[in-house]
Amino acid sequence: MSTFGGDEVAAIVLDVGSCWTRAGYAGEDSPKTVFPTHYGYMPENRVMNKSKLGASDLGGGEGSQQEENWSQKTAEQYVIGDSEISVWREYMEIKNPLKDGLIQDWDALEHIWDYALSNRLRVNPAEHPLLVTEAAWSTREIRETLTELAFEKYDCLAFYIVKNPVLTAFASGRPTAIVLDSGAANTSVVPVFDGYVLKKGMQRSPIAGDFLSEQILRQFEQQKITLNPQYLVANKSFTDPDAPAIFAKRDRPNTTASFHKFQAMKVVHEYKETVCQVFESTYNEAIIASRPMKSFEFPDGFNTSFGPERYRVPEILFRPEFAIQPQETGIDVGSVVGIPNMIYNCLFTCDVDMRANFLSNLVCTGGSTLFPNFTDRVFQELNPMFPGHRVKIHAPVNSVERKCSAWLGGSILASLGTFHQLWISRKEYDDHGKGIVEKKCE
Repeated sequence: MSTFGGDEVAAIVLDVGSCWTRAGYAGEDSPKTVFPTHYGYMPENRVMNKSKLGASDLGGGEGSQQEENWSQKTAEQYVIGDSEISVWREYMEIKNPLKDGLIQDWDALEHIWDYALSNRLRVNPAEHPLLVTEAAWSTREIRETLTELAFEKYDCLAFYIVKNPVLTAFASGRPTAIVLDSGAANTSVVPVFDGYVLKKGMQRSPIAGDFLSEQILRQFEQQKITLNPQYLVANKSFTDPDAPAIFAKRDRPNTTASFHKFQAMKVVHEYKETVCQVFESTYNEAIIASRPMKSFEFPDGFNTSFGPERYRVPEILFRPEFAIQPQETGIDVGSVVGIPNMIYNCLFTCDVDMRANFLSNLVCTGGSTLFPNFTDRVFQELNPMFPGHRVKIHAPVNSVERKCSAWLGGSILASLGTFHQLWISRKEYDDHGKGIVEKKCE
């Protein structure tokens, strides 16, 4: 397949995750574009008039550009992009095309692909090979539909699908590894041996970033903290710590519950990044109570300090029984185990001869592994479980590498000259149909 050789044709790498979508060119060290996988959906009979938005709603200095594009957006049902879905609109629902890491809404996925390829990268997919990522537990039906979509709608030169853990292991330079991936929707532990996923050892848990965010919202409710997202705040005044917020509230009629929650989760995400952290050893309330508190200011100006509670939510990753009101989450916490036990169960489903190699090649990836002290805690928990074995954890310090490891692995893989023979070509698709993906993309 010499048509894909050399530097003449740059492959596109597309990674649609549960929280973020990343797209860019193979061979580069970071994605060209990163935007939320969530999208806004406008019912046909509820498309809002441009005149209902003020200049402040259109993003300040960039208002003129957004206003210029607004006339095109009002006729569409789908609103995609970070700045676009952050603009308040009447009746706009915020949705996600993925559930548990698997594609559920194919129409929305097509719009996301269109946005990534046409609006952000500004490329013609018919002139490029396309590599996409998938969850380790993806189904044959999803893989075949992705193949059909790439060739039938986008007319790609060539196509390939690779599992996320394989790409993460590849990005870390370890063809054999245990990949601990804790992102937005799932926490998974997947053994990868010589570039192949060992499905029998795969472990999954629904306790990940989104679940922790829900727990923080419940924590705020218990502390009687009212969360007012930025879109509701017109202006605010300085207040002393723990004093009631003084702010002017915007009138936002016909706001959907999904939009309000999406905006509230942005505040929660900021809280998680700046305040929360993992306790570095076995959880101890007495020691934690003596640790310094951290302050946080909410969008409406209310500010307070958080003590032991900032350790409690991340602790759920290790001890699910710490979850608040588990019966209301829709998740049976009693049947879920923490990260150390997931790794233990994963290793003991693999051959004995592989365990030592896996233990010395544990790769951490995903946004939920970025809590301070996360890797230290995993190391402390695993050491007593495997006496006589050397546990070595590999986790990039750079947050971009941790969040985009699957994309980076795809960028490296698709740029290799030896990879060109693995692409599914248009001729192979025409000859064998969409079922060819099961033979070529193992």
